[in-house]
Amino acid sequence: MSRELVHKASVSEVLLTEIQRLDENHFVVGAQWPRWHVFYRGPGGRTDSALLAETLRQSVILLAHSSGVPLDHKFLMPGMALTVTPFERDPQRPTEVTVGLEVVRSQSRAGVFTSLDVSARFQSGNVGIGRGSASARILDGRTYQRFRTQTSPMPPGPRPIRPLDAAQVGHTDSRHVLLGASSAPSRWPLVVDIAHPVFFDHPLDHIPGMLLVEACRQAVRAASGLPESDLKSFSAEFTRIVELWHQATVNVRQLEGGTAGVEINDGETLLMSLKGRYA
Repeated sequence: MSRELVHKASVSEVLLTEIQRLDENHFVVGAQWPRWHVFYRGPGGRTDSALLAETLRQSVILLAHSSGVPLDHKFLMPGMALTVTPFERDPQRPTEVTVGLEVVRSQSRAGVFTSLDVSARFQSGNVGIGRGSASARILDGRTYQRFRTQTSPMPPGPRPIRPLDAAQVGHTDSRHVLLGASSAPSRWPLVVDIAHPVFFDHPLDHIPGMLLVEACRQAVRAASGLPESDLKSFSAEFTRIVELWHQATVNVRQLEGGTAGVEINDGETLLMSLKGRYA
């Protein structure tokens, strides 16, 4: 699949292979998950929730562009939810995945989507491996620039932050750590590396939603003391654009019985919230 259709610059970050339209509101997307990836889990093992989330993100964008949304339009995702079904991937070959998409609500202008609410079902072969939903708000380039000019003040200088040890959040490479060291319990400063090869595959003017979801997952791992745990399900709401200059913190508000509530805020302003189950 063309990189531009899923908003990626690197071929290796494109997870989707094809899309077929079944009727006005139903689509099937083909995806291929690599045997090994620099960020997602290595060969074999259970499905990674972040990999499922990125597949959903790319699928929504591909659906919109294949339906006539111009490539220069910008996407904002107010919400995403996922449930992961246990599934062991074959370490000897890439995992072939199909994503059934249904447009459950939409708005258009001149025949072009301006917003979408999509539900998704994920399968590998005949095995269901997850389901999810996502919403998108779509702006043309001029509207987006006007919107960003109105909401983006001048950024302050960078704040150096020492990250947590990678092993605390289920990684081996410190470059993937999104939480900084903190003396406050269940609260960490957000660490953002704009050169990260996955989250910043191409230049962005804000912090991407997938980075925020992963930061929440890492916070659950650090707070629970279970660095190999993963989100079995979650519902995330993105309430504000998180600017590159935001001094954001990640806070675990609830952690009991395998459930978690996480918030990302900038001082008194709520930027994102996630509720989920982990194991």
